[in-house]
Amino acid sequence: MPVRVFDEKEIDLIREVFTSGQLSVLSGGKITGRFEAAFAEAMRAKHAVAMNAAMSVLHASVAAAGAGAGDEVICDPVCVFGAVAAMYNNAVPVFVDIDPITMNMNPDLIEAKITERTKALIVTHIWGLPAEMDRIMAIARKHNIIVIEDCAHALFATYKGRYVGTWGDVGSFSFQMSKQMGLGDGGIGITDNEEIAKTLGLFGGAPTFAAVAYGLHWNYRMTEQTAAIGLVQLERARGYIAELIEIARLYDEAVKGCDWLPLQQSQSESQNTYHFWTAIFRGEGYGISMDDFRQTLQEEKANVSIGYTGMPAYKHPLLQERLGYGSGCPLDCPLYTGSSNRYPDGLCPVAEDTIPRAVLVYTFYSKEYHQQNAEALHRAVAKLG
Repeated sequence: MPVRVFDEKEIDLIREVFTSGQLSVLSGGKITGRFEAAFAEAMRAKHAVAMNAAMSVLHASVAAAGAGAGDEVICDPVCVFGAVAAMYNNAVPVFVDIDPITMNMNPDLIEAKITERTKALIVTHIWGLPAEMDRIMAIARKHNIIVIEDCAHALFATYKGRYVGTWGDVGSFSFQMSKQMGLGDGGIGITDNEEIAKTLGLFGGAPTFAAVAYGLHWNYRMTEQTAAIGLVQLERARGYIAELIEIARLYDEAVKGCDWLPLQQSQSESQNTYHFWTAIFRGEGYGISMDDFRQTLQEEKANVSIGYTGMPAYKHPLLQERLGYGSGCPLDCPLYTGSSNRYPDGLCPVAEDTIPRAVLVYTFYSKEYHQQNAEALHRAVAKLG
């Protein structure tokens, strides 16, 4: 472990779905509603709405914030998905730089990016480490901005004793197969706000009425089969995460005392749940080049990736080539009165410097594998001094 377990418990519940003949919640299936209730209870939230993907939850959450043509949504620059969700809803992404150690959105820089057009803020708990949600929420409440937490990497992560996803107005979780709770695909949104829950329910979830033509909503429902797998995997998820935390400690120990590989970490009370274990390469200050590091990792057969996507979110073609819906929307929408918003070099200098330096290990696979891999990383670090 952690190796995902799928066994007779999932098969029995899927068989229950097939026997019922109701493979969709819209046709009377009951499993999706059970999964939503169980997830909400596990997260200590009032409402949960299951969908076919976390990207769908983010899109629906931006819609629930009321963001549309001519509006802005504040995003972090590490993951592009917040920006994509904003653009799905014809809103313009505005990027706030990150802290160089946490790699999460820097609260000190948020207020300068807020305008009269700002409708929402999407904050990512990157690689499992919680962002500083108390500070972010104080700023958002001051300016009456909806906060959407992207918790795709951070199932059961806590900040100051409280689960991420429950600090903001909406928490979005991913069940794509690489995530801490993999169901093949799927996502879920949680909220304590009944009106937001109703809006999310128009996109997916167990409907309270026929969700047709009540507005311009997308069909993002989760299937009953996926929800059945989710009910069982939710029972196993805390065990997976406990082992991911143990595995991360192996890598912490492997680089202990190495000043040129500082860990991604928070100064506040938080529990990282390690979708990836992450450090930051700073070898140049110690006479070690990135090429030397890559070569030594290869020599020692250490399975470590460097650089994530290699670029901040606004350097992806979607934004650089100003793609969208035509007629210039959303980035050059005629209703938009903000800046030309060309996303230039240097927009988020910390992200531009730090993302290519991210040293990442995917934390699933067996503990035995990670023991060997952590030893290989330690040998590489020791060889370079």
